[in-house]
Amino acid sequence: MAVIKHDSAPFEPYARLMTMLGDQLITDKKVAIIELIKNCYDADAKLVSVAFHNIQNIGLNDLPQNELAYVEIKDDGIGMSLDTIKNVWLRPATPNKMTTKRKDNRTRLGRIIQGEKGIGRFAIHKLGTKIELYTRTDGQDEVKLLMNFSDYDPDQANLFNQQSEYKLLQDVTNDWFVNSPAEVITSGTGTVLRIYLLRENWSTKDFEELYRSIQRMIPPTDNSARQFGITPVKDFDVFLSVNNKPFVAEEGTSFNDVIERAQYRITGSISKDGILSFQYKSTNPYREFNRELNLLDRNQLAHHNYSSYAITEFLKREQKFNCGGFDFAFYAFDLDKPDKTILNEDLKRFIKENFVYVLRDGVRVYPYGEKGIDWLSLDKLRATKKAGQFISYNDLTGFVYISQEGNPKLKDSTNRQGLIDIDGAFEAFTSLVTAVTEIFNAEIKIDKLKKNIQTTNRLKSTKDKLQQAYSSFEKRLLALDDKESLEKAKKFVDAYMGHFSVIQDRMHTVEDLAGLGMAVERSSHDSLRLLSLMKMNLKNVSKKAKKHILKDEELISFIDDMTENIDIVYDDMQMIQPLFKVQRKSIKDISIHESCKKVFRYFRTEINDEISCKIIVTDDDLIIRTNAGLILQVLINLVDNAIYWIKSTSTNIEKELYIQINSIDNTCIIADNGPGVRDDVSSMIFQEFVSMKSNGRGLGLYIVQELLGRIDATIELIEENEYKILPGANFKITFNPNVNQK
Repeated sequence: MAVIKHDSAPFEPYARLMTMLGDQLITDKKVAIIELIKNCYDADAKLVSVAFHNIQNIGLNDLPQNELAYVEIKDDGIGMSLDTIKNVWLRPATPNKMTTKRKDNRTRLGRIIQGEKGIGRFAIHKLGTKIELYTRTDGQDEVKLLMNFSDYDPDQANLFNQQSEYKLLQDVTNDWFVNSPAEVITSGTGTVLRIYLLRENWSTKDFEELYRSIQRMIPPTDNSARQFGITPVKDFDVFLSVNNKPFVAEEGTSFNDVIERAQYRITGSISKDGILSFQYKSTNPYREFNRELNLLDRNQLAHHNYSSYAITEFLKREQKFNCGGFDFAFYAFDLDKPDKTILNEDLKRFIKENFVYVLRDGVRVYPYGEKGIDWLSLDKLRATKKAGQFISYNDLTGFVYISQEGNPKLKDSTNRQGLIDIDGAFEAFTSLVTAVTEIFNAEIKIDKLKKNIQTTNRLKSTKDKLQQAYSSFEKRLLALDDKESLEKAKKFVDAYMGHFSVIQDRMHTVEDLAGLGMAVERSSHDSLRLLSLMKMNLKNVSKKAKKHILKDEELISFIDDMTENIDIVYDDMQMIQPLFKVQRKSIKDISIHESCKKVFRYFRTEINDEISCKIIVTDDDLIIRTNAGLILQVLINLVDNAIYWIKSTSTNIEKELYIQINSIDNTCIIADNGPGVRDDVSSMIFQEFVSMKSNGRGLGLYIVQELLGRIDATIELIEENEYKILPGANFKITFNPNVNQK
């Protein structure tokens, strides 16, 4: 087809595009102020004044100029020349700052440039409609620029700014003047920006939030930062005033209070290759250590009983950690059981309102750290994945230190509200930071457990103390021949002991039910999976049969599969049957060897040729007179633990699980080649609610010990390597064959 006409045409946007961009690119009025302050910072200003005048007149736009409400932002930076105003400032999206970054990356004072998109001036429209800008650079006259955004958008016209039609952007001009002598900046250099016809009201709460945002622009003092070679910049300050009076929000708590009083802290760094080096410290109970490990090595994580959901999920996507290395300092408190000598209401509120901040070259990156910005999605992960794996968003605060040199792919988003994800760098960054919080949480759990155990042990000693006190009291009364008092005291002690026995019986029932629940949970999951598969296969066979296309060999194969699956479900039901309370009354001779074989069959899905399982019998089988349910429940818990920790290690290591039965010394050892039990946890693993599993209940080993105690058997963790069967966790049960279950 022949071309009959050809030409070209540029975009000719309407002037209202300017106001639309201001509304879309800058999220709110406080962010607009902060964005303008960043411009002052990039201009090497040492002092910035943000002054609101006549705020009582906001909305009264028909007043004389000197009575109108306005905000003035004044700085002592390098200022701008007329050429800069015309060719940079009035050309939004200028590459000026970006070009400077590529060349030198720093201002004349050595500051890292914060802006690079050239859109900061749109923040002005977010605040008001009429603008006066005065600026003066070294050796040149003052330049004045006047703008009125109602010229750009007739939708914003009012009684005093009438406009009848939409204009193209090229048809709207802004007046500039060169003043000599200067009208406003009479000495030195700098910029004064006055914004009139304010678009929104400003409340005391708004000023308080703005004040806090301004203060957070200047990094809080963090003693840990100095160990990373980072010194927060001190050559920049901002003052806020309202109607000629300095405005300071009543803030009773600062980061210094958080850092000084933190019950738990972790500081360190992650290299670009994922090597984590950190120092952990707890104040109650006191514990402090240094550690280094490779976050990408499952064996190293498992060795310390760590697991990282964030790292595992990131590696599943076959992405690379290309965000660069960084430093961090995190602080946490126990807000569930607050220590009132450390935590007052102000400090608790401060912690909840300040999350993890990100600082680039000593300057804050927005909005990280702001109240409500859970940029690591910790609470979402707690709700949807494993609550025990992640620390609560409300309990954590701290800092992550990045740099433009070390983290070139972590760049600001266009609207200055976060970092953009260049080649997956931001996702890698959040995964690594989340992994640190997971390790932090694991260590905090240990210290919380130790603290709880100390309290619990004090309570558990009440019975013994009461018995001792009564014995002493009884001797004293007998010496005095006070039979009446002795009888009353005896009645009280008998009543208490009777009540204690009832509570103890109830605890035994709860322990039985808890163990049964865990076994049924697993069996029902496997059975439902098999039944679902059988149901689907049955439908397929039925369809073929109705169409008369079912072959004999297909039917035989289907029946064989059904028989095998039904046998599996039947075996599982048979396995858990002895765990029910009514079955526990049946006392008989129980073969430990046969019980072990049953348990291995019970876990056949988990074992599934991945784990080498052996039962080693020394001399002869061990026969214990008790009920089958008790022995099975003990073995199920121990084997379940072993399988979990074996699977936490790398796939390229042969996984082993051995059970050694020795009838000579009446022992049974359950051993694995997993990561083993950490030294600082080994003393409390048989306490209730103690677990290093990410989603563990902390009941398994506690129930095992309680169940064995009923038949006068004991369990211990073998800690000396020379007595271990395998290098991981080795649990030794010692039976008393002469004692039946009572």
